Amino acid sequence: MDIIRTGRDITRTIKNVSRFKEIVSVLARNGFDELIQQSNMANRLPGFILPRSKIDEKDPKISSSWSSSIGYRLRKSFEELGPGFVKLGQMLSTQDSLFDSDFTNELKLLQDKATPIPFDSAMTILDQSLGKSHMEVFSSIDPQPIGMASIGVVYKGKLKNDKTVVIKIRRPGLLKNIERDFELLKFIVAKMEKASPEIKY
Repeated sequence: MDIIRTGRDITRTIKNVSRFKEIVSVLARNGFDELIQQSNMANRLPGFILPRSKIDEKDPKISSSWSSSIGYRLRKSFEELGPGFVKLGQMLSTQDSLFDSDFTNELKLLQDKATPIPFDSAMTILDQSLGKSHMEVFSSIDPQPIGMASIGVVYKGKLKNDKTVVIKIRRPGLLKNIERDFELLKFIVAKMEKASPEIKY
């Protein structure tokens, strides 16, 4: 059974090889390069050159404690890797009973990390969701978001009957991308765990 599961994990990884390279490269640049080398993950990709870490080891955030260092490196990685990873970091930041405060405090800095969706794109998503033009349902929608999160954006609008409502727009392709990213992350973490008892902890 373990052989079948491992085979499936490798197959999924190969299907998403460009995203796999991107995730591994971002983790390497943010200080996990030695760990990735120890896990032999990069060797699975012919011609792939693993980038070196760009983390300054003299930075106080790196040298203050192991928990702070890991939290900092993950935060920097998650910021680069996009909404699914930012959401994961936000969830981890609330787990004070499981992780050291140095670790969770670093990840709490992800709470305000959200990029806007262009208003035109948001309206296209809304039209697809409604199955018709939003102009048939709303008399107005304020183009300035009243809220932004890693998962989506919130707008204030007014229905044709003059009722004020909030409109939540989920980022395009988010669910599919999160599912793909977390399958890859599961594979990467499994390899890292074998290379380092600290990471397994």
